[in-house]
Amino acid sequence: MAQFVVLWDAVHQIQFTNTSDQIFWKWTANGVYTAKSAYLAQLKGTYCSFDADTIWHAHAEGKHSTWTAGVIQVPQEQDEGIEEWWKSSLAHLSQAQKRSVAAILTYIAWNIWKERNRRVFEQKCLQPHQVVLLIKEEINLRRVARGTPVVH
Repeated sequence: MAQFVVLWDAVHQIQFTNTSDQIFWKWTANGVYTAKSAYLAQLKGTYCSFDADTIWHAHAEGKHSTWTAGVIQVPQEQDEGIEEWWKSSLAHLSQAQKRSVAAILTYIAWNIWKERNRRVFEQKCLQPHQVVLLIKEEINLRRVARGTPVVH
């Protein structure tokens, strides 16, 4: 009942005028809706239409485990340097596993860096699944060169 009284008071405080309502489309300077402005509005905030520095601030928490199949853990301590994190991440693995995981991490980092450069310098971008395909291609090329099984 108390909520009803609060709502009743709020409704009674609204002042109505005789002027007609006007609708403005916020995605255009003149407030007029067009199909083109609707398409552009859908693309607002996508990674292809951003200031290049924004990629470094993108919130992608927890995605590392997908890229590394959960083998590598994100550093928990801020004081730990990259070299210490790298060594501790690989410490529990056999020598062959260390080589393989280090290569995979290198290909992942390299392709993310190349995608960053593609966006900054060429104003082009790939979708995340396309970058994953490039990473898999490079890993498979390495495996073919080494004579080990190919990943599909």
